[in-house]
Amino acid sequence: MTSSAPPTSGHRPRRRSATVLRTGLGTVLGLTAAALVAVLVPLHWAQDTLVSKDGFTQVVGTLAEDEPFQEELARTAVDQAAERIVGERATGVGFLDRMLENAVRRAADVAAGLTSDPAYQRAWTESLARTHEANVPADGVADAPPQHLVLDIGPVLQEVDAAVQRAVGVDVGLADRESTITVPGSNTGRLIAAGTRLTDLAVPLTWVAAALAVLALLVTRHRLATLAVLGLGSLAGLGVVWLVVEESVQRASGVLGSDPVVRLAADRVLTLLTGSLGEHMATAAWAAGITGVVGLVGAIAVSGGSRRGVRPTA
Repeated sequence: MTSSAPPTSGHRPRRRSATVLRTGLGTVLGLTAAALVAVLVPLHWAQDTLVSKDGFTQVVGTLAEDEPFQEELARTAVDQAAERIVGERATGVGFLDRMLENAVRRAADVAAGLTSDPAYQRAWTESLARTHEANVPADGVADAPPQHLVLDIGPVLQEVDAAVQRAVGVDVGLADRESTITVPGSNTGRLIAAGTRLTDLAVPLTWVAAALAVLALLVTRHRLATLAVLGLGSLAGLGVVWLVVEESVQRASGVLGSDPVVRLAADRVLTLLTGSLGEHMATAAWAAGITGVVGLVGAIAVSGGSRRGVRPTA
């Protein structure tokens, strides 16, 4: 009578090696997908907010309703022009010079009160659109962006100048000022060109990230653990990207030039755009964190259940 052959001792080591290989491959695929997610969140935001003129004017256009900022901007522009006017038109006659100074102060008050005027708000939105056109090439246009940041505030200056003349009768000369201002040393051209090329890859890279995530979950035997890797890896990557963004914003703020109008406007726009990006990244971070926690808790629960299911044999 023949006895059945016992199972070969090599089956279990081979099975264990395959499990380790699949787990390692799933982890690598998951981390790669997570890294792509961390990059894709700001890329999609840039595509919808910076490259798109409509998106840019929609986000930054909210500054038209920011009365403290608009009052400060209009008053700064008029005060800057007023210094020149007082210096050029001073007569040396006390009462005449005082009349001129009083008129200039009234002009600044008029400018500061324009923020609720629909015509001024339209001028602000038009300035944003012209600034975007001056820096970001339109779709299908082969022209390279300018080397340095260009601000076109002509519509705002013209509206303020016209309102001051109507109310006070003083020509502060804002309409005659050069409305297109280049911020030297900003070196935004290369950044805009590279950003435009990268945002074109946002959609295909999104598909790649999704495919890698699905493949990672299919390959590994520990799907919940891989889900944790996807979520927590994306969360960590988003944190690193945000640190890079903050450093870049600080550097950009340091090269805005000495013109008070330019510095005030550009600094406020940078702050607003950074806040908009921060909201998008915070939403993505919450989603990534929840995904990671669910995967981690699930993996721990499954592992604990598996251990309790093993009964020692006599």
